[in-house]
Amino acid sequence: LGIPFAGGRGPPLAELPPVRAVRSALAAAVHPERAALEAVAAAPYLGLARIPARLGFWLDRAGALEGRGDPAEALARRAAGLRSPASAPERAALLRAAGALSQIGAALAPLASPALPRDHAARLRGFLSMAGARRRAARAERDVARRDLAALARVEEVADDVVRALALVGRGGEPLSAQRWLAILEAALDGAAAPAAPEPAAGAVELWALSDAPGLSARAAVVTGCGRGGFPATPAGEPLLRDAERAALNRAAGRAAVASGPMRRAQALHAAFCALAAGREALALTWAAVGPDGGGAPAAPLAVEALVAAGVDVPGAPSRDPRAEESRSAAEALRAASRAARQANAAVTIAPELAGRAASALARGAIESERREAIVARRAAPAAGRVPSALLPELRGALPAEWSPSQLESHARCPYRLFAGLLLGLGDPDAAGLDIDPRDEGKLAHAVLERFLSARLARGGLPLRGAADEVGELRAAARELFARFEADGRTGDPAVWAGRRVAVLARLERVVAAEAAEQDGTIPALLEYRFGGDSGVPPLVFAGEGQEVRLRGRLDRVDASAERLVLIDYKDARLGSEWKRKLDPGALGETNFQVPAYLMAAARALPGRARLDATYLLLRSAERAPPFTASSGDPLFALDEPARAAARETGLRPFADAVLGVVRRIREGELPIASRDCTGCGFGAVCRAQALAEGEP
Repeated sequence: LGIPFAGGRGPPLAELPPVRAVRSALAAAVHPERAALEAVAAAPYLGLARIPARLGFWLDRAGALEGRGDPAEALARRAAGLRSPASAPERAALLRAAGALSQIGAALAPLASPALPRDHAARLRGFLSMAGARRRAARAERDVARRDLAALARVEEVADDVVRALALVGRGGEPLSAQRWLAILEAALDGAAAPAAPEPAAGAVELWALSDAPGLSARAAVVTGCGRGGFPATPAGEPLLRDAERAALNRAAGRAAVASGPMRRAQALHAAFCALAAGREALALTWAAVGPDGGGAPAAPLAVEALVAAGVDVPGAPSRDPRAEESRSAAEALRAASRAARQANAAVTIAPELAGRAASALARGAIESERREAIVARRAAPAAGRVPSALLPELRGALPAEWSPSQLESHARCPYRLFAGLLLGLGDPDAAGLDIDPRDEGKLAHAVLERFLSARLARGGLPLRGAADEVGELRAAARELFARFEADGRTGDPAVWAGRRVAVLARLERVVAAEAAEQDGTIPALLEYRFGGDSGVPPLVFAGEGQEVRLRGRLDRVDASAERLVLIDYKDARLGSEWKRKLDPGALGETNFQVPAYLMAAARALPGRARLDATYLLLRSAERAPPFTASSGDPLFALDEPARAAARETGLRPFADAVLGVVRRIREGELPIASRDCTGCGFGAVCRAQALAEGEP
């Protein structure tokens, strides 16, 4: 309303950022655990060390969990375990993080030893000076710097007050542990207020405590907090004496030397009546709302009686939101403008200074409404995956020259997910848990099987027979690759990996035994076979509809006989309905792009086989999924336009058509938020529509 306000009291001291930083430092000195040290490292008011980027990530990688020992030692221990040249960047980052935490620990160490109260206060002043808290606080803009510098000075004053209070009760000469000192100081900080900012001296609305009400007089008074049980507010009693002891002391003194419980309640009632009488022309009483939208208590009986006596109807919760011209705050005015915008032929009058904010809110609301409608309709929109036509040349320049089947499957799962990952550069978060990253575990299993089978293929030791020497060779290959992954830091926490490696090796042994029992007349012919990219093997090329699409990829394994080849794709999973569905003929070229592309690459590398099979080898259960079977002349694999046209006439869609159609839509900038399954997606904060996005296409 433009009326100056004088509160007479600053904000709660404990809520100010520099005070939170000081408290986090004291807590870290007493309990130097991970969370406390991270809070100190992140505090902008404390310059105790040069903190490396992604400190939390490196702590996770080192297994430095809360309560699991010294975080700096965990970082150094993991760095010492990384021995390969490939892990040099991670080792350097770990050592930088360990050094930073060690510096922080050394700076906090003086605060952690027992001392007299005055020595604790002196150490706190010295710490603030050493950490450069005032210098850093002064770098802010003027008003913020003034507030923060005053807060730091007030912290030192509170510490001195605690020292004086302990001396008054006879404990000034007793050493206190750092933990006890911290508890007392935090209690004092919780009850303290920061210095008030400069305030108007006259003609202002003034804020007074209820205890200051006797003697006050003003044109109008607003008495707040008039809830049941909170008004009148009875002052807290002295903790040293009970009511009976106070009464006995007063009788012995012959006067009211100390206030008893009835006396304090009478004083509170007197202060409440004085507050009600302070307003000469107007009086208002407020209390917290009750009901589903409020958590307060009902009005105090004294407040209700005062209002009824004055002939005022006690209001409940407002029955309607006020119109813009009746709004009492900027938030109410903006809500009124928003409601009017949703109503046809509705006009609204709003203050000029709020017009810009209202227009911005309405524009953002229109964008969100359009976005929601597009998600429900599973179509692209300017705010939901449609790239503007002016940016299409830039989009096409950012797309890969050679596509992978995995990228096309990502588009099939959710086009917007491909957009976020491929074009916005948002990758899946790096794993930093104690256990090995599932992606690294899968790569490790792939590498062990590839090395084992390659060695046997080179000397004619295939097919597998289930002999004892096969298990020995597998273990030898596993030991070498396990050591390499360990040196690269890709096996998680050493304590957890010690048990996990046994499970991984046992799983691989089961896979080898199951493969030896398969005996389907084929033997491995291609292992980790790559095409496209820098492999030296040409990519698959699909042409038509005025465009050309190139596919690259890598086949885990292809077994072959004279008339048949079997594509085997390793999956670090158990057999389930999901893998059976992926091999359904209707899924090929719809949600599964790997199998058709890999079969075409395998048939090109090993020509002359009439029958083409594809299956998944599930490493966790050592089972194969029921295979997809087709002939080499199946219309699914047609490449030239006449063969594809003939397939279309029979109602079949060639794989080339599916690839060209997907890439065409991507190149046209149509990437809607239309997910088939949002499970495990890391881009929920970007699309904000997981529940709406899922559904049948």
